[in-house]
Amino acid sequence: MRVAPGGPFDGERALDPATQAALARAYGLDLPLWRQVLLYAWRLAHGDFGPSLVYRDFSVTDLVAGGLPVSLTLGGLALLLALALGIATGLVAAARAGRGADAGLMLAATLLTAFPTFVTGPLLVLLFALGLGWLPVSGWGGGDAAHLALPVVALALPVAGAIAKLTRAGLAAALAQDHVRTARARGLAPVRVLLVHALRPALVPVASYLGPAAAGLLTGAVVIETVFALPGLGRHFVQGALNRDYPLVLGVVTLYAALIVLFNLAADLAYGWLDPRMRG
Repeated sequence: MRVAPGGPFDGERALDPATQAALARAYGLDLPLWRQVLLYAWRLAHGDFGPSLVYRDFSVTDLVAGGLPVSLTLGGLALLLALALGIATGLVAAARAGRGADAGLMLAATLLTAFPTFVTGPLLVLLFALGLGWLPVSGWGGGDAAHLALPVVALALPVAGAIAKLTRAGLAAALAQDHVRTARARGLAPVRVLLVHALRPALVPVASYLGPAAAGLLTGAVVIETVFALPGLGRHFVQGALNRDYPLVLGVVTLYAALIVLFNLAADLAYGWLDPRMRG
């Protein structure tokens, strides 16, 4: 951002050099870059993301605190929907292995993963909001289900397709293991073998995927929040980049990085629960 043309104090009416110098001095932008980095690290260690250069009445911490619940709600619901839809699709495909339903479901999962969120979002708006008129086009609406439905589905569909393919492949490998063959030889029902003995170890690849998938949902939410005009972190990120609001962009990126690390740590911890052989 620092090498891009323009600055945080540029506007339709250019400020005089003395005013620009005073603003730069007030926000510490006249300091050498290494001192600005140290100052930001010191503030961050004390839970302060610094002042916003554009929203003069708000700090970056205030803006992040206001947008974080929207982004977490959107990403959390999308992740839950993707898990439910993807695992159910993978289970049905594995139960119908080698049949037409298996091929059809895996083809649908492949198509879902091929469409990014910036394509599925406008397509859903055209069909369900503008075409059929069932749901609002955009807006937060206080977080009610009607306003959340389209952005959550748009975020979840590509992830659900990938989870379905991983679940199907994991079940194919798990069904060939000795303990599953033993369960079958004992005469257990196929559904019980699938759900009780094969599903847990089959979800290890899904757990590996969930860390990066959560990162994809967060970064994808930047686009979806802009498409649906939602007041989340994505809108602050885009507006901060356009306005050259360096502390705001840096604060959102820092928070995204911390959440991605936490999601990857949670995925690593899930390995031991899904497959006890991986403990230790």
